[in-house]
Order: sequence, then structure tokens, then C-alpha cells
Amino acid sequence: MFGDFKGYVDFFLLQDLVDEYAQVKFYLPFDDFKNPPVFSIVDDYLCYKRKIMNFIEKRNIRISKLA
Repeated sequence: MFGDFKGYVDFFLLQDLVDEYAQVKFYLPFDDFKNPPVFSIVDDYLCYKRKIMNFIEKRNIRISKLA
């Protein structure tokens, strides 16, 4: 349906979640699922929250340009 990963990203307006090489940008260090997906310190949570809110704002702008 999308042709490739880029097509999927473009269709769902997820451009801000990938870099220029179509690699997923992680909000926190990624260890290949070796540790449980929980925040160990408050600073990690606040960093994650800030980046998620930034993503949502940018995606909302993309959506509003389609209308």
C-alpha cells in the first residue's frame, strides 16, 4: 500500500520521527530492548515528554497544512 517505509512515513506524517536516512530517531538511548521500557529517573521522563510534545506540535502543523 505504501511502497516502502518512506511512503508509510509520508502517509502518516511521521517525518519528524526519522532522520534524513529514514532511520528512526529515538527520544532516549536505545539498547535493543535489553532493559524494560520504564523511566529510571525523572530527567529521562521530562526529556521524553518534551520531545513527544514537540513532535505532536510539528505533526499538527503538517496536518493543518493539508486542510
